[in-house]
Parts: sequence; structure tokens; C-alpha cells
Amino acid sequence: MSSKKIKSSILVYLVLIICAVIWLFPIVIAFVKSFNINGLGNYKYVLSYEKISYFRVIANSMFIAIMTAVVVALITTLAAFAFSKMKFRGQKIIYGAILACLAVPVAAVTSPLFDTIKRLGLLDSKFGVIVPLVAFNAPMMLLMIKNYFDTIPDELLESARMDGASTLRIWLEFMLPLSVPMIANVLVLTFIYSWNDYLVPLLVMRSEKNYTVTLAAQYFMSSTYQSPEDVARIYAVMMLLTLPSIIVYLFSQKFLVAGITAGSVKG
Repeated sequence: MSSKKIKSSILVYLVLIICAVIWLFPIVIAFVKSFNINGLGNYKYVLSYEKISYFRVIANSMFIAIMTAVVVALITTLAAFAFSKMKFRGQKIIYGAILACLAVPVAAVTSPLFDTIKRLGLLDSKFGVIVPLVAFNAPMMLLMIKNYFDTIPDELLESARMDGASTLRIWLEFMLPLSVPMIANVLVLTFIYSWNDYLVPLLVMRSEKNYTVTLAAQYFMSSTYQSPEDVARIYAVMMLLTLPSIIVYLFSQKFLVAGITAGSVKG
């Protein structure tokens, strides 16, 4: 290996180490401070807290994040197939209008969103959170999958049609198997975005039994007196509530990398 490549590799690893330190520093600080004063007692307090059940909160967020990820993946793969491999009137206008939604922040539509959820009778329900999260995550994921579908040769699909395959069969037996890395990437990203979302659950949820991890964290922070003991318990809450998402992220890294590199070279 030439000295130039060695220097380049050293520089890359140095940058990665710096980024890792920046990412890990607040987590390490929170972990250390969560043991202040009472040690493991802070974690026992959080796990046994009566008003907010830790395991119920995790189950709520897990259900919402998984359902949102699955629905987004299903909708966007179907839509991306239509926009990438099919021709119909107004195709570019509709696709452009969907992508234009990326420029609209969630905070800008809170009033109509709340009114719509209320009229649908979905207030204080998990599906009242899932529906908006699907709508807000779908445009970006559609863009990603559509760009990947564009790299799949049309000749392959034409061969399938000549063999008598229907459009639905082509999507199911050709497009989906060829797009596993990108679909996995969409599932993981949507899961993480849904898990960390705060505004939509804040608008929809009313009862403590339906709280998500973000609402539970806010509840702990607003219901304490911020004494040194309370602060330590808040750090324990943060560690326990972020642990599932960290585990998901660590185990899904290979899918994220595969999804980022997938389709980088047009075949």
C-alpha cells in the first residue's frame, strides 16, 4: 500500500473516531450521572414507577414504530414501482407534488392535523399517531426507493411480461427481491424516525397509558422538582428509554450501509 493511501486511511479513521467520540460523549455522561446518589436505585425507581409503566411505554412506541415502518415500506414500494416502471397521465405532476410535501414541516400543519385526527375519532389512540407518521415519512422513503427502482433494467421486467407475469407478480416476485437492501433501509429509518417523534404523539395522546417514549421522558422531566436525586433519575429514564432504539440501530447498521450503497451504480 502506497504512503498516500496510508495517509488517506489514517485521515478517514481519525475523522470516524472524532465522530464516534462526539456521538458517545453525551451517552457516557448520561450513563455516569444516572448512577449519582442512589446508584442502581435510580433504575429500580424508574422501572417500578406507578404512573408511567416503562414496559408499557416501550410496547406503545414499539408498536407504533413497527406498524409505521411496515405500512410506509408497503406503500412506497408500490408507489415507487408505479412512478419508476409504469407510464400514466400526470405522472410527473403527481410525483412532484408528493416530493413537494418534503418542504412542509410538521409544525406547520399541526392545526389541520389535530382537527383531522379528531374528526376521524383517532384521538388518544395508537393509530392516531401511526396515520400521520406514515404520511410524513412516506415522501422521503418514496424518493429513496424510486431512485433505486430506476436502476433496475426495464429489459428484465419486459422479459417477465413476455412470460405472462402480471404487474402485481412483477412487483412481488421481481422488484421486491431485487430491492431487499433498500427496503430494509427504509424499514430501519422509518422505525427510528417514528420512535423519536415527539410532536405527533403530543398532539394525539391524552392518557398516560398510551404515552410513547418521548412523552414519557417529558413527563418525568416536568413532574419532578429537579433536585440532585431527581436529576439522576431523569438520566436513568433517558438511558432506559433510548436503549431499545440504540439496540435497533446497532443491529441494523449493515442494512443502513447496504441501503445507502444500493443502486449507486446503475445496472
